[in-house]
Amino acid sequence: MKKYSCLLIVIFVFLSACAGVNSETKKSFKNTENTIVLKDLTSQDYRMMDAGSQLESALEGMIPRSMFVLSQGNSKYVLKYKILDYKEGSRVSRFATFGISEAAHGRLEVKVALFENGDMVGGWTVDSWIKGGVTGGDPGTLFEQAANEIMDHLRGDF
Repeated sequence: MKKYSCLLIVIFVFLSACAGVNSETKKSFKNTENTIVLKDLTSQDYRMMDAGSQLESALEGMIPRSMFVLSQGNSKYVLKYKILDYKEGSRVSRFATFGISEAAHGRLEVKVALFENGDMVGGWTVDSWIKGGVTGGDPGTLFEQAANEIMDHLRGDF
């Protein structure tokens, strides 16, 4: 009898955990007041294109921290960026030399411009670097730092 009680309780718990949603939408407006599109203007050099896509991924991850909503179509704002210089550096050399060796340093330089309805409303250059660290410094940190700096500018912190 105890097994049947446990079975009924388990079935009740699993069946009650079901959820769903249904919606019907009828609208004829577009809210584009705080939408933004990211445009990568990086050159056709493979190394730079890879850096541009890594920066785009970092920016997409940080957009929720701003007042903007990422869009793919028509939007009020366009954030254009171009990788000017990218040097990953040697993680092993940074680790081995404790960040002293200049040749091992990683560097990322990005030129960024914000456009509103086709007019430029802001532009800046972001420079990030890694010199060392306990594990030699992760090259992904370059892009996270640059994206964080860009978000600070978009929020108006500078």
